[in-house]
Amino acid sequence: MIVGEINAYCPETALVPLPFVLEYAVWRGWHQAIIYTPDREQGCQWATVRLMKCLSINGVASALNSLDNVRLHAHLGIIILTPRLKRNATGNITKLIKKLHELQMDTSAFDWLIAARSNQDYALINEILNATSIRFDQNIVVGYTYSRPSKPGYERKPLAGLCDTNFIYKINRDLHTQRRRNHYQNDFRYMRNNQKTEYERNYYRTSERFRNLTRQKTYKSDGSVLPLFHSGVTNYNYSRMYNMVNVSKFSLNNRLKKHGVTNKLDPKLRIISMIQYFKVRTNSTLYAYFLGNWNQQDSMSAVEAPYPVEARNFLGEKLIIGRCNSTMDGSPSLDDDGPPAGPMLDDILHFLTVRLNTTSLIRYYGKLGFRTYEGTWTGLLGALMDHSVDMALEPVTVHATRRQDMDFIFPIAETMCNIYIRQQETSTVRDIFLAPFSVRLVLCVVAVALVAALAIVIISRMTSSLRESTRKMGYTEALIWSTGILCQQGGTWTPSNPAASVLLIVCLFFAVVTYNAYAAFITSVLSVRVASVDTIAAVLHSPNFKIGYIRNGADQMYLMSTKDVQLNAFYIRGYSDADNLVSSAEEGLARAARQDYAFFAGQRVARSTLRSLSQARGRCAVRELPVHSTRAHLAFPLPRHSPYARPTLVSLLQLRSGGALARLEAALVPDMPQCAPPPGFASARATDVRSALILLTVGLISSLILGVGEYCWKNRQKLKSLLKTCYGRLIHLIMQ
Repeated sequence: MIVGEINAYCPETALVPLPFVLEYAVWRGWHQAIIYTPDREQGCQWATVRLMKCLSINGVASALNSLDNVRLHAHLGIIILTPRLKRNATGNITKLIKKLHELQMDTSAFDWLIAARSNQDYALINEILNATSIRFDQNIVVGYTYSRPSKPGYERKPLAGLCDTNFIYKINRDLHTQRRRNHYQNDFRYMRNNQKTEYERNYYRTSERFRNLTRQKTYKSDGSVLPLFHSGVTNYNYSRMYNMVNVSKFSLNNRLKKHGVTNKLDPKLRIISMIQYFKVRTNSTLYAYFLGNWNQQDSMSAVEAPYPVEARNFLGEKLIIGRCNSTMDGSPSLDDDGPPAGPMLDDILHFLTVRLNTTSLIRYYGKLGFRTYEGTWTGLLGALMDHSVDMALEPVTVHATRRQDMDFIFPIAETMCNIYIRQQETSTVRDIFLAPFSVRLVLCVVAVALVAALAIVIISRMTSSLRESTRKMGYTEALIWSTGILCQQGGTWTPSNPAASVLLIVCLFFAVVTYNAYAAFITSVLSVRVASVDTIAAVLHSPNFKIGYIRNGADQMYLMSTKDVQLNAFYIRGYSDADNLVSSAEEGLARAARQDYAFFAGQRVARSTLRSLSQARGRCAVRELPVHSTRAHLAFPLPRHSPYARPTLVSLLQLRSGGALARLEAALVPDMPQCAPPPGFASARATDVRSALILLTVGLISSLILGVGEYCWKNRQKLKSLLKTCYGRLIHLIMQ
């Protein structure tokens, strides 16, 4: 049997990109990476394991050919080591890229690096990427190894620099023997001076070269200091010229020659050219940008960092914007989220168009839309869900149901839902002048008046027989006199004897006591502060309030889907009586101003409707009860995991720094109408003395009827003759 060393064969072109892949991962600051090796030779497995070990030493955890769903989405590296591509043998790598797209590993959280074996694969990789649905925010960098024929003196170490100084393969036996000798001699001072550190004793250790790459500093090579470009997330140079070129007009060889002449590259070095790819839309034009050339001597010093998503633009391609149009009469279409601020939204659209270098295509929809019972969305939000539009330029309230199906990029303003009821400035007491009297007390007062009138008549008649000058008083005059005394009005009669004087004094005392008790009770009722209804719980516990909202509107959908117990009770109580539901916010607010009616509505639409109402229709008669559990933000919605979220966010942040969003917030969320503050105490109104007004009216009509009747009775002879004369003339006219 022949025993010897078995070496697995791995092509040199498969080993050359590995040092570049390692330095790129460290330079970009990856913490985790997944390596994919489609159609890779079996003999190259040891090289892949070596790469994974080197990544681990330098702080990058790696996995191999993992197609499971990734739970961590934070700057994860995707490494694809391509095989030698042929015209009819690109199916596996195409399937791999499509599979990664299905796993949603194509967003801005993933950093792709495709290591091609030769620059001769440039055309095939372009075809693969051109036929692939690449997202706007996808980071794809392809490294092409510049292949040249092997000649004497040219670099022939494909793995040179790949963790060469990261391993300690043997122990210095002389030093080990010397330490043992010193141990026996108890020379601890010498032992401490020659003791290795934990880093030096570690089997795996990183090198100064990779530490410089991680810290983004400079390192020396052949006596010259080589600067490293910043590649961290917060250190992007946004001021660089962003000049992406259509891939059909891009020439790799021309860029390589131009870069080699500019940087005076050594022709003996192996060069890997780095190109960043990009698409505005998933099935649109493929663009390319030359980042620079990598070699083991200069490392990343001649390479630009890939252009970030936040600084990209649309290169003149279209951006589809969804808007809510106006109604037939030209007025804004008031939806569940209130009136739009049309001119300001037009200014924002113009700013986005200019900054992102795009052509805006606007699609109008009649309604903002809502989620139906079947789970589908209607209107503009429905178009957003089926990707008919890229962004809805309408401020939408961020609810939990909407957040589950779409993304919101930036909070513009804060809003909530409120309950609107009328001002509670009066108490529930009506006919307030009768409130101090019970039925028994009223009967007692009437009896006192009658007894006093009868006593006056008796005294008057008894004393008139004793004194001839004394005038007799009739029953009617006596009743009027006693009523005037009890009503604090007095009378024209003067008592002519001690008995009448005593009766007058007693009646006056009785009137004073009654009046003071009456005034004290009325004052106490009017001075007590009205019990405030200021929470949804108080509205629910009040039996006088009817509860309602807009029928089949977004507020009803929100009440039905919320998990808040009180709001669910509010929904059930309003739905139990169909008469409490209204068709518009104007109808609900007008009803709340007139009745004990609690109207649930969004803050924006309710306030804007109140500001449009007149004073007579209750603009200032309604107050607002905030429901803090419904507090939410207004934001522009985008489809789930939209590729345009980051550049749009940066644009809105620039608008915020200029103060434009503050004006938009004031327009989107108007204040309540400015009205006089309501009184804090109860006050008497006409309805509080309603029965007194009725009594006065009945008395006036009765006196008028009695006066006419008395006149007719006294002049009955004249009226009789007048009626005969008129009747005779009428008969004479008829007979003629």
